[in-house]
Amino acid sequence: MERLMIYLHSLAVAVLLGKVVLLSFVVAPILATTLEREAFGAVVRRLFPAYYALGLGTAVIGLTSIVAREIIGEVPSLHHLAAGIWLMILAAEAYCRSWLTPESNAIRDRLKEQELRGAADPALQTAWNRLHRRSVYLNSFVLLAGLCLLGLSIRW
Repeated sequence: MERLMIYLHSLAVAVLLGKVVLLSFVVAPILATTLEREAFGAVVRRLFPAYYALGLGTAVIGLTSIVAREIIGEVPSLHHLAAGIWLMILAAEAYCRSWLTPESNAIRDRLKEQELRGAADPALQTAWNRLHRRSVYLNSFVLLAGLCLLGLSIRW
């Protein structure tokens, strides 16, 4: 059972890192340079809920595997650190999926309406830029947290 939990944890780390790296360094740049602005926006709106759901799933599996190992037997204190990292990843992914993405989409919709009428409110554009920057920071945090989990996993 312990080996299964180690495997599940390793798989969760691999999927988490893979999803961030693939989207950030392959998919998004290709879509941004290939698609028109409107098409890019439509694809991203469909992509991000699934992207964050995958992150939530990996966090649940990673955290569950650590808790299961703690129930099965004594584990090193590094597991507590890993559990804390998974909890932070879970919180970041849940925030991005449940609040940040819908709020960003709503602001983007209002900006589009204003642009169609002739001019966009600079304050609204600033708000969207701030949310976008926050999503980049949180995505970067998840990547770094995943790399930390990878480093911790090597020691198990």
